[in-house]
Amino acid sequence: MIAPEQELVARGCGKWSDPDVPKSGWSYAYGHDLGLGKDRHKICEMCEAIHIRFVHVMRHPTGLELETGCICAGHMEGNLAVARARDDDRKRAAERVSRRQKALAKARSQLSQIDVETESHDHMSSSVIPALERLRKVMSHRVGEAAKDAKDHDYILEHIEHIGFLAEVELAISNAKDRLQTLLLRARAEQLALELEDPVWWKTPKGRRFTTSHNDRIQIFLLPDGRWSGLYQLAGDTDATWAKRRYDDMDSAANAALAALRQKLRKLGRLAM
Repeated sequence: MIAPEQELVARGCGKWSDPDVPKSGWSYAYGHDLGLGKDRHKICEMCEAIHIRFVHVMRHPTGLELETGCICAGHMEGNLAVARARDDDRKRAAERVSRRQKALAKARSQLSQIDVETESHDHMSSSVIPALERLRKVMSHRVGEAAKDAKDHDYILEHIEHIGFLAEVELAISNAKDRLQTLLLRARAEQLALELEDPVWWKTPKGRRFTTSHNDRIQIFLLPDGRWSGLYQLAGDTDATWAKRRYDDMDSAANAALAALRQKLRKLGRLAM
């Protein structure tokens, strides 16, 4: 069993017993996390015995640079408390990264399920867009946290990964809104088709009137010469389109106006071709 690093320093293990290597006057340059996994750890270059994950890169005025563990770094710079505080800060940052990575994996699974629901059903759940917007809010907060650890502790790849996933969520929201719009237009077109197939007419003093649920209207009139004419007006329009022909009976005028309205709605994309 390898002795604790403090004991290895006291025993003069590795470069601690090498007369050509300075034992003091070192300064901390920067640090990095080698990550999880046994194959990603390395041996402290000062005591040459301890496996380290959190590397303290130490520099000496002579030009030497060594990658060491916490205890060796503390002895090399002559302040063990500072080295330990630095190491503890790095470990806390690594724990935050680990928690965010687990949360990111869960969020990816959630997004994948939403994508399947959005793309594979004729009807999209009303909860999809609110769920995506909640996910965007959470991820925006995590991107901010990751940015701080990227700046303070060099976890740059983790920050980039979170930014990339946030972009995926933004794209999913855009796709879901487009999908919802498509479904709404389809539902409206189907509803219009049913209404035009079996219109409900209302009697008026001079004929009858039909109004769709979207406020498109048809008006049939009895003319002074005893013949029938009609008009249609689309929702939101100020001008009506009058029939060019006159008809001998009310039903013929009504059917002609319905046909003209259908044709106009198809041209506008509000009714299936």
